[in-house]
Amino acid sequence: MADTAYDLALISESLELYAERHGDMAPRVYECFFELNPEAAALMEYSDEYMRGRMFASILELFLSDEHLGPGGYLAWELENHIKAYSATVAMYESLFEGILDILMNDLGSHWHSEWSPAWQNRIALIMKQVMEA
Repeated sequence: MADTAYDLALISESLELYAERHGDMAPRVYECFFELNPEAAALMEYSDEYMRGRMFASILELFLSDEHLGPGGYLAWELENHIKAYSATVAMYESLFEGILDILMNDLGSHWHSEWSPAWQNRIALIMKQVMEA
């Protein structure tokens, strides 16, 4: 079983290193996300960089804290709002999370630590479980 606190610490460490070395990852993630899922690109066509930045910050909170998961948490609201109101799909969430991990791993290159991969995979699985149940 995954140690959530340990995973959160490793995820935080990887994001901090990315920020130190590369700055804001949101534009790169969205570019990758839209390549992975053109339907998401069409859905978000009218969102500007500021809206995307706010959305991305909220997504990162899911990877850094358990408080946003479960009934009544941010993720439940996000799923209710985006799946029903905007026709977001499970595949879009999968592509977004894949994009985040791809950008981290590729941009950090040799600075990527092997123990970060299982932490990210565990967290993605935990979040995707709630996404699939929505």
